[in-house]
This record gives sequence, structure tokens and C-alpha cells, in this order.
Amino acid sequence: MISSVTFKGKSGQGYRFEAWPIGTKFKAIGGVYIVTCRTFEDRTFRTKASHRSLALGQTPSLAAPLLTKTELSKLTGQGANCVCVYAVSDADRRTSIEKDLIEANEQCGGLLYLFYSPVPEKAPGVASGVSEAS
Repeated sequence: MISSVTFKGKSGQGYRFEAWPIGTKFKAIGGVYIVTCRTFEDRTFRTKASHRSLALGQTPSLAAPLLTKTELSKLTGQGANCVCVYAVSDADRRTSIEKDLIEANEQCGGLLYLFYSPVPEKAPGVASGVSEAS
């Protein structure tokens, strides 16, 4: 069953994505994707789902693997079961949409960035680039 879900960017623009089960093989077209945890709060209405965004990105080819095995494992461990895609062939447009969606999610704190590794905190009193003495 394919459904659609609209994600709003910081600009207020809504983008209508198609929701697919994670692991779906796509055609070799460019697009923006959002990996989500899709849940059905009311089992009576199987067409009404909620999506919790876990990660997003953009690619020149949706046919290429969107995630590494490690990223996929981390996401499925957090309940990822759906990938939402928005086909866009123009690279500049994809980048613009991705940025708009990232900025919107930063405001509400609802997005996990697997693609931007956090900088680990250094131990107290240790200067950057200096190792601790044992």
C-alpha cells in the first residue's frame, strides 16, 4: 500500500512525499527522502498513519543505496520502517528542499542526523589535540 504524506519546510512550503516500506527498490531518478517510523494510531483507518522523521537526505539516484548498513541498522533499531520519497531531478532544487526540511526540523527538534556526526566532547582539562597522561 502506497500512501502520501506532506512534510513542511521552514519556508512554509509543503512537500508531498510518497511513503514506501523501508527496503523498497526505486527507479534511478533524483529525489529527496525521509526515513520515518510509521505508526497507525487507529487500526480502523489503515490509511491514516503518523510519521516520526528519523533522517533525511537527497540523492541523484533513488536506485542507489540511500543508507549504509550501519545507518540502516541504527534507524531500524529506532523503529524505522518507512522511506518517504519526493522525486526531484534538478540537483539545486533537491538541495534547496533538503535544506528547507532540515531547518524546519531543527526548530522542532524532531530529526535525528545520522549523516552529520556529532563532535565528541573532550575530557575536562584536556586541550584539543593533546593526549592525557596516564
